[in-house]
Amino acid sequence: MRGYIAPDKPELKIREYELYSGYYCGICKSIGKRYGQLPRLTLSYDSVFLALILAGLQDGREIIRIKRCPIHPIRKKPILYENESVDYASDMHLILSFYKLIDDYKDDRNILAGTAAFLANKQFNRLAERYPEKSGIIASRLKELSDIENTKTASLDQAAEPFAKIMETIFTWDGTDGLKTGTEMILGRIGYHIGKWIYIIDAFDDMEINLKDKSFNPILIHFDFNSEKEETLYEFRARIRERIEFNLLSYLEELSKAYDLLPIKKNKALIENIIYLGLLKKTEEVLAKGSSKQNGESI
Repeated sequence: MRGYIAPDKPELKIREYELYSGYYCGICKSIGKRYGQLPRLTLSYDSVFLALILAGLQDGREIIRIKRCPIHPIRKKPILYENESVDYASDMHLILSFYKLIDDYKDDRNILAGTAAFLANKQFNRLAERYPEKSGIIASRLKELSDIENTKTASLDQAAEPFAKIMETIFTWDGTDGLKTGTEMILGRIGYHIGKWIYIIDAFDDMEINLKDKSFNPILIHFDFNSEKEETLYEFRARIRERIEFNLLSYLEELSKAYDLLPIKKNKALIENIIYLGLLKKTEEVLAKGSSKQNGESI
């Protein structure tokens, strides 16, 4: 995950922003405490969304302490401690990060990725033993995704499906105390639709990079981009924008429908800021990339 899932910060109250920071730093602290300092460098904001939703289903108040962080030692920060949702989100983030390192090394023999994967192998084995079923499903779905990329499928839904299923697996969590009947399935649907949204928005965001390095991008194939036809990438984005926007907003609508079914007990304002404001804002920002709207001109 690349950090697309974030709140609309200007709309947050100070307490909500500090709570969000506490979860982010709590995940970072959880990783460092249990797996060492190196894996902390992989952290992104996406894992905070997962932790917030799962914690929101649990009783009890958060334990937040204001402490200095070794990475940012000048200013003290709120840090969330002793939270099973944070630990779980940390673990899922690391499993995905490890597979991403392996994938990067296989794709282009990235030495840094290969070295990092080698150094993290011990920690990954511990995670795989703790979550054998989820780890197996994630590995299988990533293999499907690799096959799709190798065969250069032109179907957006088919290309996005393996990652959507990965996120469905990650979000499907019953907690150590268990959750109400049906809640796991609802969480899975949230994960599935956020997975579709992430995959497609990432593909749209990366089109220029993919063209330069000649790597797979389902959007370029599905909508038949061909620079030899004298269509610029700017013109291509303008041509497909409405179709991509429709898909992305449809995923967010399904996500919000699933979220409305959850018995959220806390963090509600912060979670809803992310779902109803943050994700929409990010959608608009990425869709405007390279367009006259981004440059402040009328379309």
